[in-house]
Amino acid sequence: MVKKILLLVAGLILLCPGFFYFSRDNKTVEPCKYPQIHTFAEARESLAMADELTFVFSDCDDTLISSSDYLPAKFSIPTSLTLLLLLKNPRLLWDKKYGESVYSMMLERAPKMLVDPEAAGFFKMLRQQGAHFLAITGMETGSFGLIQSMPAWRAGVLKNFGVPLHNGFENTVFDSLPSYRGNYPELFEGLICCNRMSKGMVIGAFLDCFKLKPMTVVLFDDSHEELESLEVECQKRGIEALCYHFKGASKIQYKPWSIWRAFRQIEHLMKHHEWLSDAVA
Repeated sequence: MVKKILLLVAGLILLCPGFFYFSRDNKTVEPCKYPQIHTFAEARESLAMADELTFVFSDCDDTLISSSDYLPAKFSIPTSLTLLLLLKNPRLLWDKKYGESVYSMMLERAPKMLVDPEAAGFFKMLRQQGAHFLAITGMETGSFGLIQSMPAWRAGVLKNFGVPLHNGFENTVFDSLPSYRGNYPELFEGLICCNRMSKGMVIGAFLDCFKLKPMTVVLFDDSHEELESLEVECQKRGIEALCYHFKGASKIQYKPWSIWRAFRQIEHLMKHHEWLSDAVA
């Protein structure tokens, strides 16, 4: 009987995107042809001549920022935890908005950190050289749960850490690109949200929108696939692409994974609207 219930619940998960759809895409494990670095300073020498014809982009999650707590850092809900939560809280199955509100609280209230503590200083240095710097994320645009604007929320997080987002370009919705869930990629105060489109494609749309002709485009990202998408886009345009596979997040030390700790954290969040850190949960 228990087995039948678990199988039924597992099937019903497909009907509940509200709490579970916002997980980070699985990243394929494959040999990477791009230089692997763990700190931005490792690219300093290569970018010593970066100037006004250089556009530098950095991914956000696991590149610029992460969390010191395991669950929000991994940005996804494991299947085993999903089943526990659904068995205890069946409302997550039929109330999409409730699921979104819970997940958005975790995004907002879990602790955050710079993956590289020297990141802000590194990008300020590049801007002083004349180079343009923007953050970029595959994250969706629009609202999510209690967060009214995902681009505004993420830009605020970066600014609180002193990341010097470029504000010289007008906020823009790239509606020439495909939409996803009714929204389009968007530039907001120096942050580009790709809304699940490839970063190469969206950077191309950004360059076209503002009629920019850079000599070099730089991307720091923990995803080999995204780096490749930029390289392909730059090849079409005759632009030099400098791609760095950023592995700094692999050095973050987390408390060992515990499904019961994660369950207590989500339960506490739903009941008290506050996040318990791994240190106390």
